Amino acid sequence: MIEHNKDRFWELATLKIHNEANADELSELSSYLSDEKYAKIYTEIAHLREDVKATQKLSLVSQQNSWTHITTHLQNKTIQLFRKVSGYAAVFVVALLLGGLAVQMWSQKSYEERFAEVKVPLGQMSEVTLCDGTHVWLNSGTTLKYSNAFGRNSRNVTLDGEAFFDVEKSDVPFRVKLKHSFVEVLGTQFNVISYKHDSNSEITLVEGSVNVNNLNGNNIAHLEPSQQLTIDDESLKAKLRTVDTGFYVSWTEGKIVFHDEKLSEICERLERWYNVDITLEDKEVEELNFSGTILKDKPFSQIITAFELLLPVEIEFRHVSGAKDKVTISKK
Repeated sequence: MIEHNKDRFWELATLKIHNEANADELSELSSYLSDEKYAKIYTEIAHLREDVKATQKLSLVSQQNSWTHITTHLQNKTIQLFRKVSGYAAVFVVALLLGGLAVQMWSQKSYEERFAEVKVPLGQMSEVTLCDGTHVWLNSGTTLKYSNAFGRNSRNVTLDGEAFFDVEKSDVPFRVKLKHSFVEVLGTQFNVISYKHDSNSEITLVEGSVNVNNLNGNNIAHLEPSQQLTIDDESLKAKLRTVDTGFYVSWTEGKIVFHDEKLSEICERLERWYNVDITLEDKEVEELNFSGTILKDKPFSQIITAFELLLPVEIEFRHVSGAKDKVTISKK
């Protein structure tokens, strides 16, 4: 007796309904249909398919019943795409043959909001293009979260980490939720650093304009190009200054250009970029300034060698198997 598997049944049923099942797959499906439970489900699916094909007006379709039937069987399942999308996407594709039906079904009050997350491991970078055309660069250790309703009536995302946004212009505001604030734009370019374990959030505007509000909707600041806003997470006090935006954009090109930056700030970025732990031995070392360009595709050993050549420091590097490598920087 063949052991039945629910997920396999849905695959076979979809193939059959789309007329893409081969002889072996039809034979396998027959073994499932000998079970009254699976036979009943398949009959309901087949009837649903015929109802959709026969539908002349969307208003005649019982959208609520169809959606309830589908979600009953597919709730909490991961839909996997195999060789052919039309044949192997989960069986609810049968009920979505008409684009208008799909839109109306997803717009019902019973619509369940779900969220997608893009997580970038330490030592990595990623690029994402959202459905509205907005392009986002995600730096190491960053998570970007957004609803499956993104782009319908709102354009809201949640950020933990560092990201550069090139926002597609629209009448619908684009909002980035940080720890204690929202960044709101219509279309512009800006960089955000807001890691949950950091003590502040930082918004740097490259072009256009940006409004930053607290979570209650009260305005904190309005930014013009080349302005940077730093928000203290404890006091919620904000500080606005003018900066060289090149430093905050260069990482999207695989490099960081430092202009007389403190070594302590540089090391914070390198820790995420190269997934290492860096310890600065004393305050004097933290306050050392460094200028130069670091390329992402260069090994970390070259960077610490440059520090030793250009700064009065000694660097100890220790490889740790199965964990982050350890770097100690002390005064020479």
